[in-house]
Amino acid sequence: MAEIIIALGDATVKTVVLTAGELTVGRAPSCDIHLDDKTVSRRHARFTFSNRGLVVEDLDSRNGTYVSGRQIGRHVVVPGDVVTIGPYSITFRDLPLAAEEARFEEENQSGETLISALDAASISRAEDVKQGLVSAEAATRRLTALYDLGQRLSGRLEASEIADAFLDTVFEVFPKIDRAIVLLEDRFSHDLVPIAVRPQSTSGEIRVSRTVIGTVLKERQAVVCSDTLRDERFKGAVSLQDLRVRAVMCAPLLVGDRVIGMVELDSERGLVFGDDDLRLLIGLASQVSIAVDNGRLYEEIEQSRRLAAIGQTVSSVAHCIKNVLNGIEGGLFIAKKGLENSLEDKIAKGWGMLERNAAFLKTLVLDMLDYSKQRPPEYEDVEVRKLLGEIEDFVSGRAAKGQIELTVDVDSSLGNVKLDPTRMKRALLNIVANAIEATEPGGKVSIRARACGDHLTITISDTGSGIPEDKLRTIFEPFFSTKGSKGTGLGLPVTKKIIEEHSGRIEVKSQPGKGTTFEISLPIT
Repeated sequence: MAEIIIALGDATVKTVVLTAGELTVGRAPSCDIHLDDKTVSRRHARFTFSNRGLVVEDLDSRNGTYVSGRQIGRHVVVPGDVVTIGPYSITFRDLPLAAEEARFEEENQSGETLISALDAASISRAEDVKQGLVSAEAATRRLTALYDLGQRLSGRLEASEIADAFLDTVFEVFPKIDRAIVLLEDRFSHDLVPIAVRPQSTSGEIRVSRTVIGTVLKERQAVVCSDTLRDERFKGAVSLQDLRVRAVMCAPLLVGDRVIGMVELDSERGLVFGDDDLRLLIGLASQVSIAVDNGRLYEEIEQSRRLAAIGQTVSSVAHCIKNVLNGIEGGLFIAKKGLENSLEDKIAKGWGMLERNAAFLKTLVLDMLDYSKQRPPEYEDVEVRKLLGEIEDFVSGRAAKGQIELTVDVDSSLGNVKLDPTRMKRALLNIVANAIEATEPGGKVSIRARACGDHLTITISDTGSGIPEDKLRTIFEPFFSTKGSKGTGLGLPVTKKIIEEHSGRIEVKSQPGKGTTFEISLPIT
């Protein structure tokens, strides 16, 4: 049996059983439902109940009659509606199902069905809430839905992920809809294209009403219509007829004054969408707009960073190659003059320059390949003493020429470790060679290896010029070099990469004028 439930705050004042006929509501004692409050007019409103449903009419009251926060003149009540008269909230129990369909038979003075167009920009800024145009219940509902969507959007940057999160929320908030769709503007064609739809089309084709899209784009407002078949705006809309869409809500995705997309909810059966429903959809759409725009801005920033990195790389590589080419040209010129004049010393000098620059170019290419590609280590059982001995043999001549004392100290208890010998030798050589170059005649370079628990620690120290504190933070960045044209700027970045690929770490300490120490820690197994 259908009932009217009247509440004041959280307390139920009275319950009235509905029977066919009319019930007047007001402050006058003669009214069928007497509400004793000065904000209620003597004859405030009337309920008319029949087998076609329940209708509420305002009787020219002083303060108006509201349904779910919207002032009405005449309204067909459906399950879930809340009628507000003064401080009283009126809800309904066990209304006949026909009541929902009855709404579609009600026409306004212009002959159109219930349809509204609201300013999406102002509602997305919650201007309607600030102006008191929304009931407390509707405002709470919007806030709850916005919080839920905000949680779901957290950390999402891809448009498809944002759309999926939005659809999850929409079907919880509007469980009776048949379909929801998100459209975004294509950056190149500027057409609105569907990026997400639910439920998914079994044919794989996503069909959208161009009539609805055109209406919203033209007016730049959000639109709600409870019966497209009876609304003048959508007469002749073949797409809506083909899609069998009867009820529809659509809101633009706005970034400032620009439309970047649209969200549409529709149903093939009679659903009553009110202004509060549309206001809620606009609020959710504004969250989607912000998330999509942030995702696009992030993508643009990343693209700019990638282009800047590519530009820096090309510039640095070109600079290195230019220096090599200058050296090759100089060597060729000297060798050519030596050949023309049969001067062996000139030929030898030119040839030496060619050899050095060819070796530098090879180092540059190897460094670039090492730095640009992920290469899992090819592990072998390696004797640390032998590995460091090979490095000592390789640089001892250079150290002796520079009058630098080179020492290697390996813990006698240290056995074999699992390493990629070729790449680790390359990594350690980069550091040792740098240490020798940074050390003045009479200085020292030492290499020590110790077992520290389940890790191998290799320490390379020098008594050289040291590294200023402001440059310590950048020595592992690609193309940063303190050697000018003599360095590629990739040696230490490659070293760090090789060590990290071994699941190790590298640390550096330095004092200008006193020297530098690199400490490398590697898992023994």
